[in-house]
Amino acid sequence: MCYRFSEITKLYHFTSFDAACKIIKSGKLRFSKSYRLNDLIESNRVVWERSLQGDIPDGQEYLHYAEVEMRRYQQISFSQDRVVGNCYYLGFDLHTMWGLYADSGYGVCLVFDKEKLTLGPEDYAAEVKYVNLIPQGVMIHNKSKGGIKSEIKRRRESIFYYKRKEWEYEQEYRILRRAKNQADDEYLDITDALVCAIICKDHSINYLESMFDSEIYHKLRSQNKTLPVLTYEYDLDGYTLF
Repeated sequence: MCYRFSEITKLYHFTSFDAACKIIKSGKLRFSKSYRLNDLIESNRVVWERSLQGDIPDGQEYLHYAEVEMRRYQQISFSQDRVVGNCYYLGFDLHTMWGLYADSGYGVCLVFDKEKLTLGPEDYAAEVKYVNLIPQGVMIHNKSKGGIKSEIKRRRESIFYYKRKEWEYEQEYRILRRAKNQADDEYLDITDALVCAIICKDHSINYLESMFDSEIYHKLRSQNKTLPVLTYEYDLDGYTLF
């Protein structure tokens, strides 16, 4: 397992323990709808005219369709390993991610083999780029529904793959999918890509006991007996993967 872990290109998804159990049992990862995202800009993408005037001008109702079309796009976010100069930042070693997305360390980090993710025919996947300023509004040039749909698809990287630098700690790799309707639930098949689960903390043990003796370790193992469960615990040299 350690050999395989070091050799594959990994993606990491931090989540709660209950959500991790559902993902492992179903073999599916649900796409997030834009209005549920915690980025203020991404959760409220609007056309440029609305950002200037607070509303869509009369006679330009096609711009409302552009906003609806942008909301049809859903995403799954992963962290990834990152190299900056001589420094190597491991995706599972991001304490902010454990704190914000994995229930303050009591959740789970699911590890995937990037090359084995089964993308849909129209899915788009790329790294998120971080910049100093993101405009609130999106400039749309087409006026027909078909033209707007094609324009947003063509410009999906510039619309959906830039975030402000304050989010850079996430080291995000994103999969994007256009749903037929914005309320539809979309899922990614992760059956072949899930490599292991990593756990960090549990209330069932004290600080002298190993996470291998914890309740959540045994509960995760019961979800899938062939899935390795690793632990990310405090050692003399800091937090270490076991």
